Amino acid sequence: MQIENQAGMMSSILSEQLPELSPSIAEAGPEPVVSRRLPGAVLRIPVSVQVVIGTARLPLSEVADLKPGANVTLEEKLGTAARVLVNGREVARGELFVLEGDGDRLGLTITEVVESGPSGP
Repeated sequence: MQIENQAGMMSSILSEQLPELSPSIAEAGPEPVVSRRLPGAVLRIPVSVQVVIGTARLPLSEVADLKPGANVTLEEKLGTAARVLVNGREVARGELFVLEGDGDRLGLTITEVVESGPSGP
């Protein structure tokens, strides 16, 4: 899967499921919620969006030995919600699904929007 396709797919998903992150596409009421607080130039700044399905902690020696066909056991159990990170901060969780008619691509259904905590450095 190419990164451009993943970014486009996530942009579409975020605009549908998290309108506060993509006000130019999905509006909340007559005016986008975020646009009342931020100038348009700020809202057009690209952000990094990642969907994390699991993590693993491995000794460097095992990472160095990874090769095609190797299995890595993730800490999460099957069915655990994937985490959506925007610029490294978790903003939502969701369930993965296979796109209909395009069996080699994944989508994400947002199941929970994470309350934002205090901003850090």
